[in-house]
Amino acid sequence: MELIISETIRTKFPDLRIGVVVAHSIDNTRYSEALASAVNLTFTSFADKHEGLDVFEEEKNIKIWRDVYRSFGTNPKKKTPTAEALLSRVIKSRFVPHISPAVDSYLMAETLHVLPIGGYDLEKVEGDITLRFSNDQEKFVGIGNSDEEVLPAGEVVYADSARILTRRWNYKDCDYAKIADATKSVALFVEGPKQEITDSEICQTSEAMSENLHKYCGGDVKTLFLSSTTNRIQLW
Repeated sequence: MELIISETIRTKFPDLRIGVVVAHSIDNTRYSEALASAVNLTFTSFADKHEGLDVFEEEKNIKIWRDVYRSFGTNPKKKTPTAEALLSRVIKSRFVPHISPAVDSYLMAETLHVLPIGGYDLEKVEGDITLRFSNDQEKFVGIGNSDEEVLPAGEVVYADSARILTRRWNYKDCDYAKIADATKSVALFVEGPKQEITDSEICQTSEAMSENLHKYCGGDVKTLFLSSTTNRIQLW
């Protein structure tokens, strides 16, 4: 199984790099006290460091991802990039997520550089994973939904050979390949679509995801980096 960047995506985002974390034999069923404490500390500390949304919304990576969403026709004020959506809620209401060990392990890493992270249960993925533009009238069922959404042409999506895995780059994952209690193998992605998001920011976020997954979910974990000079990387 490979992660593939389509030629049209590479042309539009020539500086795109992706940090990848792949983990096998994880345990996503046991939410330990240590993880609960780490999640609480991570998000309360993030909230304490940000006095309000005005300053937060001026952060470099918030602005970059808003610009990226606009570039493929999505209004980021209506469909907010995932890291901004989560961390705005943390700042406004001191929200602390408690979803599952694997999901919370990667959500904690979003606090480092405010970069969106998404991922899938690898055992549900069919064929390779491709980052590409959507075709007109493709269908999608998001997490927690049963109704199909019909996509317009030109939206940035992750897809495998059978379905759309994520809409609007990282806005909404599909229900079928979501990370659930029974998940044993995952692939997680953090992207830098523009040069202003540094390799260091991407790699630090990847390493935090990797360390958290191994610490709180066990299993075998590896990190990968897809540079701006290549369009494919082996995942599994």
